[in-house]
Amino acid sequence: MTYDRKDYLQAAVAGASPVGLVVLLYERLITDLRRALAAMEKGAMETRVAEINHAFLILGQLEGSLDSSRAPEAARTQALFYSVMRGKIFEAHLKSDRKLLEEQIVVLNDVRAAWEQVASPRDTKAPIYLSPSTTSVDHDGEEVSALNATA
Repeated sequence: MTYDRKDYLQAAVAGASPVGLVVLLYERLITDLRRALAAMEKGAMETRVAEINHAFLILGQLEGSLDSSRAPEAARTQALFYSVMRGKIFEAHLKSDRKLLEEQIVVLNDVRAAWEQVASPRDTKAPIYLSPSTTSVDHDGEEVSALNATA
């Protein structure tokens, strides 16, 4: 039996801790922005729009997972970060500003690396400001969870 990328991702998500899921979502967000950047360079507007829209869905997924009742300050800080990120991505898209989009990718890589440190094997507890799961709608109008948002 052979496994494709989707099978691998489903297995990774199924075995991931809540923090691990956040890392996977950051990885997909970064991938979306890199694809949008490549589409911007090629002048492929439809692809760029699809990738930017999917990036916004992932930002929404991340923001929707915040639990302000358990750690209000941390949740507010993260929500502000996601809001600023959304604005910068939108600005880069509107202005076709490759440099601004590249800067957001760098920032997201740094934040992803920080989450990876939190997701060390000895850390089995989820951060107290993440709710168990949320769903959103992908760019095709289908409901998605953290599982297929990364596929």
